[in-house]
This record gives sequence, structure tokens and C-alpha cells, in this order.
Amino acid sequence: MELKAGKKTIVLVFTTRKIVNITNILKEKNFEDLYFKAMNEKNLDALSKIIYVFAEDVENGAKSFKSSEEVYDFLDDYKKENNKSYEDIFKEIAEVINEEGFFNTKMSKKDLTQKISNPLLGIDMNSLMKESAEKAVTKMVEQEAISQI
Repeated sequence: MELKAGKKTIVLVFTTRKIVNITNILKEKNFEDLYFKAMNEKNLDALSKIIYVFAEDVENGAKSFKSSEEVYDFLDDYKKENNKSYEDIFKEIAEVINEEGFFNTKMSKKDLTQKISNPLLGIDMNSLMKESAEKAVTKMVEQEAISQI
């Protein structure tokens, strides 16, 4: 996938090594969950790190950026020049990653669209369930204590 902004042209090159690298950097268990969670949370820091890890210079294949923070300026230029939103950028990258088979399973366009628009992916269900269980137990203990008084 090629992205152009200003005088800079980068190519996003997806490899297993880079997938594992970004998954470790962002401390997630698998890349697919990481990507869609970042997308649904509109996590620009994660987007910049994802682009940073996969970006190579079109001329020589070297790293395109010195840091993930440099990606912010590139994103600003890319959005402005191509009339794109962050959501558009996330979607474009997701389509290429899916097409190249770097998600857990290769999805149909319909499945990918559903996954992209699933707001539950931004919610940590384990934390939500734990929090709900703690509240329920606290309430039960309170009621038991009141009944014994």
C-alpha cells in the first residue's frame, strides 16, 4: 500500500515479523484485535505506531520515519492532500491487511465492513464483566450485612 503526502511517498509493507513487533509494542495478544480496537477507539497514537512499523521508503526500502511521532505530521499532510479522515485511513489500511491475509482469517468485504463498524470492539468485555461482578457482590454483601443487624 502506497501513501503519498507532500514530497514523501511511503509503502506499507506487511510481514509476520512486523505484525508480531507492533503487537508487542502495543501490548496486545493478537494483531487483529489490536487493529480493530484501535480503529474503534480512534486511537491516533496506535495508528501512528502501526504506520511507523510498516512504513518503508519507496526508493530504498529503509524505515520511512525516525519515530512514530514523525508520522503525525505525515498524517496531517496526507489527510489534507487526499481529503481523508482518520477513519478513512484506518479503513484503507484494514482492507489491505485483510487482502494480504494478515488478520486471523481472511474476511469477505461484508465481514470486514461489519468488523470495522462493530462498536463493541472498543470495549474491554473482561473488565466490564469483572466490574459488574464486583458491584453485584458488593451489593449482596451489603444486603446480607443489613439483614443481620
